[in-house]
Amino acid sequence: MYRAFTCLTEEHTAWVVVLAASVCWITCLVALKLEQRVRTRTNGSDLIWLLAAGFSIGSGIWSTHFIGMLGYDPGVVLGYEPRTTLLSLVVAIAAASAAFLFARSGSSAEPSTRPSAWAGAGAGLVLGLGIACMHFLGIAGVRLPGHFTWDGALAGTAIVAGVLLAAAGMAVHVRGTDGLTRAAAATILTLAIALLHFLAMAAIQVVPDPALAVPQLGLDRRVLAGVIAAVMAVILGFGALTLMLDRLHSMNVALARQGRMLQEKTRLLDEALDSMDQGLIKVDAGGIVRVCNERALALLDLPRAMMQAQPSYRAVLRYQAGQRERNRTDRAFRAWVARSEAGQAHVHERARPNGRVLEVRTVPLADGGFVRTFTDITKRKAAEAEVARLARHDVLTGLPNRALFHETVERSLADIAQHAGDCAVLYLDLDGFKGVNDSLGHQAGDALLRHIAGALVSVAGAGAVARLGGDEFAVLTPGGFAEAGALAERLIALFDHPLCVGEHRIGVGLSVGIALAPEHGMAAECLYRRADLALYRAKAEGRGTFRVFTPAMDEEAEARRVLERDLRQAMDEDGLSLHYQPQVDGRTGALIGFEALLRWVHPVRGNIAPDVFVPLAEETGLIVALGEWVLRAACREAAGWAQPLKVAVNLSPRQFQRPELPERVLAILAQTGLAPGRLELEVTESIIINDMDRAVGILRRLRNYGIRISMDDFGTGYASLATLQAFPFDKLKIDRSFVAQIGSEPQAAVIVRAVLGLGRSLGMGVVAEGVETEAQRAFLAEEACGEMQGYLFGKPRPIADYATELEPTADMAARAAPRLTRVG
Repeated sequence: MYRAFTCLTEEHTAWVVVLAASVCWITCLVALKLEQRVRTRTNGSDLIWLLAAGFSIGSGIWSTHFIGMLGYDPGVVLGYEPRTTLLSLVVAIAAASAAFLFARSGSSAEPSTRPSAWAGAGAGLVLGLGIACMHFLGIAGVRLPGHFTWDGALAGTAIVAGVLLAAAGMAVHVRGTDGLTRAAAATILTLAIALLHFLAMAAIQVVPDPALAVPQLGLDRRVLAGVIAAVMAVILGFGALTLMLDRLHSMNVALARQGRMLQEKTRLLDEALDSMDQGLIKVDAGGIVRVCNERALALLDLPRAMMQAQPSYRAVLRYQAGQRERNRTDRAFRAWVARSEAGQAHVHERARPNGRVLEVRTVPLADGGFVRTFTDITKRKAAEAEVARLARHDVLTGLPNRALFHETVERSLADIAQHAGDCAVLYLDLDGFKGVNDSLGHQAGDALLRHIAGALVSVAGAGAVARLGGDEFAVLTPGGFAEAGALAERLIALFDHPLCVGEHRIGVGLSVGIALAPEHGMAAECLYRRADLALYRAKAEGRGTFRVFTPAMDEEAEARRVLERDLRQAMDEDGLSLHYQPQVDGRTGALIGFEALLRWVHPVRGNIAPDVFVPLAEETGLIVALGEWVLRAACREAAGWAQPLKVAVNLSPRQFQRPELPERVLAILAQTGLAPGRLELEVTESIIINDMDRAVGILRRLRNYGIRISMDDFGTGYASLATLQAFPFDKLKIDRSFVAQIGSEPQAAVIVRAVLGLGRSLGMGVVAEGVETEAQRAFLAEEACGEMQGYLFGKPRPIADYATELEPTADMAARAAPRLTRVG
C-alpha cells in the first residue's frame, strides 16, 4: 500500500488527479442518466440512447485513464501507440454498452419495472472487467526508452477492487431513479475506476534501458489531450441534450397530466350537469345556447339534435311557445335582456302543457349572457296544495274544519248584510260517543265519525258540514227558524236506529243547538257562542233533540260565568269551609269517624248547595284544585283530633285523571302529619269504568300506602259487580236512595240485605248512608250493617260542634270510642 501511496503522491501531479476524478464522476453521472432514461421510457430510440450511455461512460473511463497518464511522470519520456490507444477506447465503450444491455435484460418490458440488484451487480462485473481491459491495453500502448516491471499481487488487487466496486455501483444505480441514488452510484463507479487505475499504476515500475534507442513516441501528449477534450465535449453534449430532453419530457408530462385533469374535470362536470335534478341552460352574450344538460331536455321537451347544434335562445323560446306566439316571444325576450342586470336573479313559475310546474331562475352574467335553471316543483306544489287543504279540512273525515267553516260563515253574513236574507248555524254533538271509544276502542270511534260525517253531508249537503273537533260538528244552512228546525229534525232522525260500522251496530244520539242570523246576531263568534248555549240546553233537557237559542240562555250562561268567577275568588280568599258528618259503629253506635263535606257561603247569595257549584267545578276543571284543597284541609283538621278517628274524603273523576295522584295524597299526609291508616278515600265506580286499567293501578298504589278505599253510591251504577271484581275495596257505601225506602219499598230492603251479604262474602265493610229514622237504624242493625251515617246521628256541621265527642276519654289506654246522642 505504501507503493500505491508514493505512486499517487510522487509520480502523479495532484491537480491532474483531481481533474481526472472530476471528469470521471461527471461522465458516470451523465451515462447513468442516459441509461435511466432508456430504462424509464418506451420508444423506438432505446438502443441509440443505450449506446450513447455506453459511449459516455466508456469514453469517460478512457479519458480518466489518459488524463491520469498525462499527469504521470516516471522519469522518462512517454509516448502512445495510436492503434493500441484507440483499441482501448473501443474496449471501454463496448464493455460499458454490454454492461447496460445486461442490466436492461434483468427487467421486464414495462418501463416502471426496475432491474433486480443482482442484475445490476452482474452489469457492474461486466463494466469492471471492461475497465481493467481498457487500462491494461492503454498501458500496453505506452512507448518509452525502457520497459515496465509488474507487481502481480498489486495488479490483481486493483482488478478485484475495481470490479467489486463497479458491481456495487451498478447495483445501487438500478434500484432507484432519483438524483441522490444516481449521484451515489456515480461516486462508487468513480471510486472503482480511480482505485483500479492508481493501484494498477502502482503495480508497475519503469526500468530505463540506455542500450535501447529512443523509440518513435507515436501520439504526442498534446494530441492526446486534444482527443480527451473532444471526447469530453461529446460527453457534455450528451449531458446537455439529456437535460434538455428531460425538461421537454417533464413539460410534456405536465401538459399531458393537465390535459387528463382537464378531460376528467370536463367529464365530471358533464356528469354533474347531466345528473342534476335541475335543468340548466347557459346562453352567451350573442344569445347562443352553449350549455344544455339532460334534465333541461327532459323538462322542456327539447329535441336533442336541435340543442347539440347550439341554437339561439330565441329559437328555443319559439319552439316552446309555438308558431302562433313567435313574435310575442321574441319581443318578451328582447325586453327581458334590456332590463336585466348582472347578478340580479329573477325567479318565476311556469306551467308546462304536460302538467308539470317549473320554477325558472334566471341569473344575468357580466359578459351579457345568462344562466337559466329549471326545477320541477310539481310535487312540491301538490304538497303545498295538500297542506293548504289539510289546514282547512279535518284529517279524519275530510270535512271543512273550524277555520274554513268560519270563513264560510263570514262570507254568508257579509252576503246577508249586503243583500238581506237569513241563515242558521247548527252545532251538533254526539250523545254516547265516549262510551263507544271506551268499549270498542278509538279505531271504532274514528270509523264511526267518518260514517257520521258522510251521513250528515248526505242530508245537509257538501260544503255545509264541518267538524269542529272530537264528536262536535257544525252546519251552516240558509233560511230561518223553520228551515233550520226541519234540518235539525232530519239530522237527528239519522240516529233513530243503530248505525252499522264495520262489524258493529252502534247506537248513538245527536243533540243540536241552533242560532239564527240576523235574529241572534251578525257576528260569527256571537252565533257560535249562542249555538253552543242552545246545544248545552238540548243536552241538559234529555239529549237527542234540538233547541233554538233564546235570550234566557244568555242570562243563564252569564249566571254560570259569574258563579264560576265567585267560586275562584272564594278559593283564593278562603271563602270555603268543611263540614263533617259522623260515621258510627252499626252495632254499638260508637263514633268511629267523619266524612268531610265541602260548603260555600256566598257573601251575597248565602249558602250555595254543593249540587250547584260542584258540577260547575267539574265542568270548568276547578274540581282538581278544589279537591286537593278539601283533602289538605280535612287531613290537617283530623291530625289535630285528640281521638284517632278516621276521616273520609270524596275524590272526583277529574282528580283520577292525574297519574301522580297517589304521590300528591302521600305528600299531603306527610305535610299535615295524618297517619295513612286514618284516611279513607271515597270513589264512584265511574272512575274505574272510564279507564279500568289505569284507575285500578292508581287505587293499588294508594292502597299500598296504607290508605283505605271505599266505593261510594254502590248499586246506582251499571257495572258495580265488575268493579268489585277488578279491585278489592275496603268498604261499600249503600246509596241513600235504597236506605230511604227501607220502610216503604220491600224491594229496597231486599237490595240492602243483598248488599250486606255481598260485603260479608267479599270481606268488605259496608256503610249505610242516609239513615234518618230509628226504624232504618234498627233494620240495618238487625242485618249486621257495620257502619251507619245519616241525620239520625248528626247533620254535617263544623268540626267545632263535635268538640265534646272529640275530647279524650277517661281511659285513653282503653281507647274506648265516644258515643253520639241520636238526633230525633
